[in-house]
Amino acid sequence: MKSLSNDWITEGLIDVEYKTYLLLAYLSDIEKEFNESKIYPGFSDLYSHYQNLVSVKTGREQMKNSFPKALNAADWTNLRFEYETKVTENDFFQVVDEIIDYSIPAIKTHLDSGKELIELVDKNLNISEIGLSAPFTKNGYFFLCAPPKKETKVYQYALTNIVLEDGNYKALQVTHLSNIPLSYSTTFESIKKDIIQNSKPNSGLATYLIESELYFPWEESLLPVAKRRFIEYLTKQPTSNF
Repeated sequence: MKSLSNDWITEGLIDVEYKTYLLLAYLSDIEKEFNESKIYPGFSDLYSHYQNLVSVKTGREQMKNSFPKALNAADWTNLRFEYETKVTENDFFQVVDEIIDYSIPAIKTHLDSGKELIELVDKNLNISEIGLSAPFTKNGYFFLCAPPKKETKVYQYALTNIVLEDGNYKALQVTHLSNIPLSYSTTFESIKKDIIQNSKPNSGLATYLIESELYFPWEESLLPVAKRRFIEYLTKQPTSNF
């Protein structure tokens, strides 16, 4: 996948046609990934560029509003006044503004496509607890399974709190333990039983099954969306101990 640097607008040749070419080549690769149902890392990269552009645009508008202005016309009857900016910007900033104004909606369109893909993966996921409910859900295991469902991937998880400037968030630390073939004798219940028997004392034994009704690329789509959905599921459980 092609990539854009964080400073792609201002580095190198500052030309609308050239920057448009760079952006369209990048978005073409993103679209190809989405068409193959591969969400990440393209979606995260795309979202980062979108946020940066919106931030720059906001900063530019604030800067323009701070320029000294002179009264250009006055309608005293309706109390309406027109002001004219006394500072004239150079061609560099005008080109940058044009590039930003083109790029934001173009990227937004692809972001919307990515969000639709995330929603498709999400709505095809089913989460259920295996066996009896565990007293604590902050730590434990989950099995991730997708068509043709000949095997399941076993993960150990830990739900943690992350404190950032804009608020508190949940994060899921995941460790892949094994891939286990499924059969009439090897079921999700029997796998859980083996895990419990081999687990260390005081380790979390909550065990969940996350099944997808459709196949999606594992690392690029299924696992990251399943983790996000699993965090939401765990935080709503009455046995969640945090």
